[in-house]
Amino acid sequence: MSVLMTVPIQYWIIGSWAVACGGYDMAFRRLPNVLTLGAHGGALAMLAVTGQGWLGASPSSCFAAWVLALVLTVPAWVLRRLGAGDAKLLAAMGLLGGMEAMLVAYAVAGLLVGGTAIIWILAYRWMPLLAPQLASIGIDAPAIPEPKGRILPFGLGLAIGFVVALVLLAARISVLPFQFD
Repeated sequence: MSVLMTVPIQYWIIGSWAVACGGYDMAFRRLPNVLTLGAHGGALAMLAVTGQGWLGASPSSCFAAWVLALVLTVPAWVLRRLGAGDAKLLAAMGLLGGMEAMLVAYAVAGLLVGGTAIIWILAYRWMPLLAPQLASIGIDAPAIPEPKGRILPFGLGLAIGFVVALVLLAARISVLPFQFD
């Protein structure tokens, strides 16, 4: 039997939702409420019916993750560093998966998007200096657009991070030094 067949169906459903959110944010640079707030509704329904989150987290873990997600993202939204959809997406991830899933998604997204931004800034600054040397050996250096404003879709990073969290949770690998439940 394949390892993939042993993963519970709710992981596939939530993973598909995360991929849809990340793909939509990458393509259109926004996250529609039907995806973010719809997930809030589904998470609240699951908590009300079963007494646990979609991934088995306790209600206290899910609600604490929801609050922490808003604490982490709303200030960035107010300062126009994140979109409101990004804040709602991370909050939905917390409500769906609990504290560990939300923290893993946030950390991975920060590393991916932050690392990409650093590489982009370095390429923008160094490519004009390297272009003459590259041209001397027959390589036409591409023009790097100036990184300004909200240059990368954070929702895509959150989606990738949440899928990483799902894989870790499905494999029963905990990355937190404490148990929240």
